[in-house]
Amino acid sequence: MNEKLFEYRIKYNAGPGHSEMSNYHYYMALNASQAFLFHIKAVQHKKTCVQNISIEKYNPYSKKWEDRSEVIFENESNYS
Repeated sequence: MNEKLFEYRIKYNAGPGHSEMSNYHYYMALNASQAFLFHIKAVQHKKTCVQNISIEKYNPYSKKWEDRSEVIFENESNYS
């Protein structure tokens, strides 16, 4: 049985000194927690520091992004 993947986007910035320059990472995942874990793994792999601002799930029916930021367990990820 194949589980449905949804598109998630995580808004982040490069750290305290660059808070006006936000970026997004996009992931296909089963849920918001899995998408955030993918994001953390990417930050660890790049050996960088980011501030995690929000995570949103794309609803293909309403064609809107829905906030799922409650799953963020690490506001600042520092793996430099």
